[in-house]
Amino acid sequence: MKIKIFALSLIILAFGCIATESKKELPLAPDVTPVEKYTPPTLSDENSWTMVVIPDTQAYVARRRSQGALDMMFCWIAENVENMKIQQVVQLGDMVDLSCRMHTHGGNYQTGPEQWQAISRTFERLDNVVPYIVTTGNHDYGWQSAENRYCKLDKFFPANRNDKWKNVLVGMGPNAFGQLTLENAAYEFTTPNGQKILIVSLNFAPTDANLAWAKSMFSNKKYKNHFGILVTHSYLNSQKNGGRIQNEGYQLNKEGGNAGEAIFQKLVKDTPNIRMILCGHIATPNNWLGCVNYEVSTNSAGKKVHEVLFDPQAMAGGWGGNGGDGFIRLMEFDKDMKTVKVKTFSPVFAYSPSTQHLAWHTAPFNEFVIELD
Repeated sequence: MKIKIFALSLIILAFGCIATESKKELPLAPDVTPVEKYTPPTLSDENSWTMVVIPDTQAYVARRRSQGALDMMFCWIAENVENMKIQQVVQLGDMVDLSCRMHTHGGNYQTGPEQWQAISRTFERLDNVVPYIVTTGNHDYGWQSAENRYCKLDKFFPANRNDKWKNVLVGMGPNAFGQLTLENAAYEFTTPNGQKILIVSLNFAPTDANLAWAKSMFSNKKYKNHFGILVTHSYLNSQKNGGRIQNEGYQLNKEGGNAGEAIFQKLVKDTPNIRMILCGHIATPNNWLGCVNYEVSTNSAGKKVHEVLFDPQAMAGGWGGNGGDGFIRLMEFDKDMKTVKVKTFSPVFAYSPSTQHLAWHTAPFNEFVIELD
């Protein structure tokens, strides 16, 4: 009997401990956003301006059911160009998922041509409204994922498509077939406060020739004193793994396409005015730390190079989810180009009062300040 009473006491004590522990306030997991009262995006200073960054869009256009979320994102951008002083919109590659493939995975998947048509229709919302920069990723080439250099970008995004490019598109480099397309392109911007910026977009797995062309643009006497931003799809690992991508096994890499570390060594390191790099490509299902990163490197001139990865496309149900819950990056540059306030915002969640509390992702890896030297 004494043994039974002792055992019962232990059980009661154990449950008491569990109950006590359950009452403690547990820390939030890294991928949970604290619930806050919703406020719509505004500039923190009326003299600042905004760059909008759109992550990989492949998961949005892969399935018909996710197209609406992408449209909401682009509608919000178009509607807020003036009040947010949006100077440019930068897309980070993998515009589509299947490229030229006609056979799909079934269900509500779209074929490659349908996906190109879908992303093209979505970008129509920004045509003649704001300059945007498109970037090619591995899924934009070949049959499905970088089997060769064939890409349909120029068919759907010719250089004369957007009137807002007329005064900012200052150069195009040849693609693998010798054609001048937006696969490799340079854009010059003058900020509302008069500073000069040069943004160069490079194709996925850029060759040495592509890197040489980019260097010639950044080093051109007309642009060598501009604040330089390089946009390329594959460059940085996620925060979970860290560092630049050392090697990749795509066919284009086997044929001379450079990965992140080689891009830094061959182009970025010895080009003093490249001060920021934006990339996508790396995503881990339902793990924010597996799809974002911010690191700082130093170039040969002793200047900081700010490297930013953003690709939440698998954060909303994994690879079979909705494409990323509509999250975009709002990068607010201050009037003196000394700081950049980075925030992560979802126009999709912001649209309904029932989900507005999810519209801002305020974890430290999604909301931070970049100090420019």
